[in-house]
Amino acid sequence: MDNEIRSSIKTVYGMIWNVLALYEETNGYNFIPGEKDFDIQDYMEKKLLEIRETIIILLGEKERIKNTLLRIVYETEQFVKSYEIPGVVTRWKRINPQILFFEGAFDLMETCPDIYKEISLGLTDLRMSCYPDETIIAARKRYFAQAKKFFEDKNIQYSEARVFQNELLRTITLVFKNDFKKYL
Repeated sequence: MDNEIRSSIKTVYGMIWNVLALYEETNGYNFIPGEKDFDIQDYMEKKLLEIRETIIILLGEKERIKNTLLRIVYETEQFVKSYEIPGVVTRWKRINPQILFFEGAFDLMETCPDIYKEISLGLTDLRMSCYPDETIIAARKRYFAQAKKFFEDKNIQYSEARVFQNELLRTITLVFKNDFKKYL
């Protein structure tokens, strides 16, 4: 029975991983390369519906596991439809705090420090999902310095979207490890 459940979880994990791996190729789920007049939202809806269908078929009687997987699909859907980076749910940020390094607050701090200060002080109606402190700023600098060194050492050309996508894929792996410790 555990092998069946493990196999089902891995199948769903692979399907979700494949959806998230489309991030760079689709320019943040905005278009499908080589396709004109094709609605990316319809395409993504079909992918997510297919995952839901697979969960129900494979785990119909196993309510707890089925519901946990359906929650992950819902969280994935929120990301796919959010149009922001990182755009993941808070739970994923807790599981992988490094995904926070992609928050827009960091760019705003660097490019428009006065606007960032107004927002962080609550002097505007705008709200951010993250207000970095010195500790997280330093950790982010180390993270990107290490990534840059790795790419340079390996002579690999990576886009910012690919670096984010890699961290996103790492995040979904950690989510599955967190939610299915007994089976993975």
